[in-house]
This record gives sequence, structure tokens and C-alpha cells, in this order.
Amino acid sequence: HTRYWRDWSSDVCSSDLWLYVANARFPSEKAQSYQIAQMVDAFATEGIAVELVHPDRANLDDTREEDPRWFYELRGPLRRHAVRVLDAVKLVTIDQPILNRPPWPGLAFAVQSLSFAIGASRHARRSRAKVIYGRDWPILWALSRAGAGRPVVWEAHDLPERDRSRFWLRRVLPRFDGIVAITAGVREALIEMGADPDRVLVAPDAVAWERFAIETPAVDARRTLGLPVSGKMVVYAGHLYPWKGSHVLARAGQFVPEDVTIYIVGGTPADVTSFRTYVQTEELRQVRVVGHVPPTQVPAWLRAADVVVLPNSAQSVIGSRYTSPLKLYEYLASGRPIVASDVPAIREVLTDGQTGILVVPDDPAALAAGIVTLLADQVSADRIGTAGREWVRSRTWDARARLIRTFVDALARR
Repeated sequence: HTRYWRDWSSDVCSSDLWLYVANARFPSEKAQSYQIAQMVDAFATEGIAVELVHPDRANLDDTREEDPRWFYELRGPLRRHAVRVLDAVKLVTIDQPILNRPPWPGLAFAVQSLSFAIGASRHARRSRAKVIYGRDWPILWALSRAGAGRPVVWEAHDLPERDRSRFWLRRVLPRFDGIVAITAGVREALIEMGADPDRVLVAPDAVAWERFAIETPAVDARRTLGLPVSGKMVVYAGHLYPWKGSHVLARAGQFVPEDVTIYIVGGTPADVTSFRTYVQTEELRQVRVVGHVPPTQVPAWLRAADVVVLPNSAQSVIGSRYTSPLKLYEYLASGRPIVASDVPAIREVLTDGQTGILVVPDDPAALAAGIVTLLADQVSADRIGTAGREWVRSRTWDARARLIRTFVDALARR
């Protein structure tokens, strides 16, 4: 594989080649890897040949052998280079799970990240790529030193909360030629930290329109998934991190009618096991924890729903200000009515009463009330679902790639 990737990159004009450097398992069950794959695919539609550089790490059994092109339903081949690393994360999570408690996981990740930064920097020095792009600012800082004058662009999805990490980020911000902020909240925070406003672009996440804007009736989608066709169905699709608010949605099950079932789709294996235990312990009988499903099944899960929910927590800055939820755009494209937390990051996308219903965050009763409102008024639910679909029609990955390329080209001319 390494020989194939090297031969491919030598045939590409350097003016058309970008390196997308990502310190992530690939492919994986996580939204980060999915988003990266969609962007690499979309950049190709803009005439950019992207080589994805990622660490060669231990992976889950059900994704290790997957072809990313089919796993993520990409339109073309995914060119990538896997960097050999010291996989200390595997040591503390798989080989010696007794070490999977502080401070060892943090130290293991630091070792893995450092070894990846060294390997990626070596690869960047050999590459003729025009631009170095990525989501991990410490890795990009290391690559900026190996960039030999090439623009380095950071796609910022989150900012560190610890003072020491924020101190170092302030120090390295000038090393980035441009920053792509995932939300206006991220951009504002970066400017407060000293970033040049003219070099920070806001580019929210997007959707693969053709995959999610399907017209499958709910009954047919439920049959395809082996679900009951009767009763009301509420769906959350996403991870189970605390800031996602999935526990709030589970508790909302205590406040909805008996014919309503809440399906929670997604999560890492460890989080799914823990969440199922929580649901059983709390006796939340109307909640079903589905766990991770392949990306190819997600459109059917959304079309099977009567209502889809995004219950972000306001207690975390990433959930309230920084995140640009991938699933929100997929919800919108599905045409299903949305109930979501009323937090700044979501208000950048949804308009209350028009493209969704916004409710008080971190409040199971308020969340349940929003769900019941839509379930009781099919006319309003259909109107909101249709309006949301029309709004998101132009918010595609291709459009996002076009916006970013224009931004990066403008940086190069300065």
C-alpha cells in the first residue's frame, strides 16, 4: 500500500495536491473519521487531490478490514498514507486494561501523538503537496516546522479548556496561515485568543445530500430495519458523550406517552455497554439502545422516525458553543421534524418554530414536551421537516469544500 500511495503522489501536480493530516483511527465508528472522509471526497470534486495521512493504529474488529470507500460511501478512491506509530493507546486500552485510568490514558495518547507527529513530518518533507491541512493543532504545529513555506491550515472543531493548553495554542496560532472554524462561536473564541480575523473562515459541517434526502416512507424504513411498524418512534443518532445530552433524552422517556419509543443509535462499544446499564438501572422501559450502526444504515433510521432529537448539553462549552453537529445536517436532509436544545451552536443552524423546535437544554421534561408537541401536530411536523430539508439542500460537503478552497487560494495570494 505504501508503494501505491507514493507512486500516486508522484504523478500529481503539486499545485493540485493537499496533505490532510489526521491523528485518528481510520476508518472508525467516530464522527471525526466520517467527517474527514467526506471532506477528502468533496475536495476531489474541486480538483484537489488529497492524500490523507493518518496513524497506523489498532482498530475495532468490525471496522479494521473495511474499505473506507464503501464504508463511507465515497464517490472515488481514498488515497491515504498510514504512518507507523508507537500505539501506546492500545497498550492501556487493550493489552493492559488495568492501566486504563488516569494518568495513563493521557500519557499514552501523548506518546502516540508525538510519534505520529514525527512520522507525519517526515512524510510531509518528502511530499510535493501545496497545502497542509488538518484538525489537530499540536500535530499541525509540528508540521508547520516541516512545511518548507507551504500554507498550513487548521480546521478548528474545539478549543482546549485547560489554561496551559490554551497558553500553548496562543503561542502557535501565528504558525497557521489560515483557520477554518466550525462555528461562529469557535471563530469568536479564536479571535479573543489573538487570531487574525481575516485569516479565520467559518465553515459549518454539511451533508451528503444524495444519501439522506431520500423519500422512503417511515413504514418501509422500519420494515427494512426490522422494527415495529406501529407506534411513535423518536430517534437520536450520534455518540453518547455527556455533552451530547443522550442521558437527558433517555430520561425524557419518563414523560412521553406509552406508545412512544426512543431509539438511541450510535456510540463506542464501551459507551454503549455503559449506557445500556444506565437505562436498565433507571428502568427506562421506553428507551432502546441500538448501538453503533454502519453509516449506510443511518438514512433509514432517520426516515423511520416520527421525530429526531439533538439534546446537546449547555453545561459544556463544546456542546453549547463549539460543535457543528454532523447529525443535525443529516436530520434536516431527512425531512424529519427536529427537537433540539436551545444553545448557541444549534441556533446558528435552526430557527425555532420554522426548521425545528428548540427547548431548554438539560431538562428531560422540556425535551419531552417538545417531542409531544410535534407528535400531536402532524401538520406542523410536516411543515418543519419540509422547511428544514429545503434550508439544508445547498449545505453539501461539495459546497463546503468549494468555500474552503476559495479561502485557501486567497491566503496563498497574500
